[in-house]
Amino acid sequence: MKKIAIALLAALFSLAAFAKDSTFYFTTSDNVKLFVRSAGKGKPCVFVHGGPGSTAYYFEQMEAAPLIEQHLTMIYFDQRGAGRSGSAANGDYSLSRMLKDIEELRAHLGYKQWSVMGHSFAGILITNYAHRFPTAVTALMMVNGTLNMPASMSSHLEFGLKVLEIKDQKEYRDTTKPLIQRVGMVHNGLTEKNLWYKLMFRNAFEKKYSDSITLSLPNFNWEFGNKVWGYKEYETDFAPISVSVKCPVLVITGDKDYAIGTEHYKSFRFPRQKVVHYIGGHAPFQEEPQWFAEKIIDFTSTL
Repeated sequence: MKKIAIALLAALFSLAAFAKDSTFYFTTSDNVKLFVRSAGKGKPCVFVHGGPGSTAYYFEQMEAAPLIEQHLTMIYFDQRGAGRSGSAANGDYSLSRMLKDIEELRAHLGYKQWSVMGHSFAGILITNYAHRFPTAVTALMMVNGTLNMPASMSSHLEFGLKVLEIKDQKEYRDTTKPLIQRVGMVHNGLTEKNLWYKLMFRNAFEKKYSDSITLSLPNFNWEFGNKVWGYKEYETDFAPISVSVKCPVLVITGDKDYAIGTEHYKSFRFPRQKVVHYIGGHAPFQEEPQWFAEKIIDFTSTL
């Protein structure tokens, strides 16, 4: 009986170690409240969401997340002016401030170092973070990430023109109009024909499901998503600085990811990068969660 009791206690302690999960708000040095959730066990890894201006919730709620949390302590946070986080009263959504938020969160949590995973637009954030704070980063995971927003927006444009079979492209090629405006035109056309999902997903259901997760959050904060386009610095081609990132880098690229560009990864120059191809679009963690978790776990197990 004593042995059984000891075994049960051991099992309970093991379960408790796995079940660590806390949610809180972290206040930055300029008084912005960021939503943060920490879940899992093992070495720390911060997830930086895309959008720009979305939420970490779209990743947290996918089957891949709890699989990864069995091996890593995942820190999810919503960026300032996004999702469940507060807005910046001083209106500061600069790149340097976004990076400072990540670094302040690391220091607050007491981690000397952590690995950094970023999806989509977050490729810009995490590469610049590793460039500016190299001693804080053990590894990067670029999940369908961009380092050049105009290049990725051009992929949207070209894909949309092809799918919509637009013959007269003069209006779409008019460079006197902002690229984001011309991309919006093809987005409208794709939406009208129920084809927008092809930019990112393998079928319409996957897009609908992804949208349902993001839009299920009440009082969603879209401020950064609206203001980011006013910051010219986010239009920089950051691929050249990737050569300065010395830590190991996992690059996951989608062979049908037209939101980023199917060959965009070829511009990356990380000295210690490993490229993994997903035979699909922009969200492997949603469409193939077990495959995705396996790639992340295999990569981080060697760190």
